[in-house]
Amino acid sequence: MAKKLQGSKSEALPSAKAVRPTDKIIAARKMLWEMKEKLLSEGLGKSLPESLVPSFDIGDEGDRAGDERSRDVSILLSARDKEKLIAIEEALQGIRDGTYGICEECGDAIGAGRLRVMPLAKFCINCQSRIEKEMDHQKFAKEEAGYKELSSEVPEEEKD
Repeated sequence: MAKKLQGSKSEALPSAKAVRPTDKIIAARKMLWEMKEKLLSEGLGKSLPESLVPSFDIGDEGDRAGDERSRDVSILLSARDKEKLIAIEEALQGIRDGTYGICEECGDAIGAGRLRVMPLAKFCINCQSRIEKEMDHQKFAKEEAGYKELSSEVPEEEKD
């Protein structure tokens, strides 16, 4: 991965006293609270709606498959909402600590425009781009290794 800052994270980042709330921080805090309230008001953490509870007495196999698919999507969305809520809480904690808007990779400020569009951003554009390229490279290498493994399982007479 990319070279990390030397020393501890707390030494590299400014203290809460050093960062005064700017307009971008105030706007971000408001946006994050609105995102959090929306997630919570939509029923995060509630049990599945009755329409998504399995019913085995009505319908054919196709109906049951459709119902199961709907439940799976609902559960997946709920998990994503929980992850988003955790990210919102981390961003709000960053605001309290004075570290919000500072790239976790290089320690530079994350641009106000990026934070306006992506208030949960943890990395500046340059670091995010580099991380995504590294992830793509790792994914490609993993796929390539899988293809080699599959081709080694094919009998010699079938390879031609």
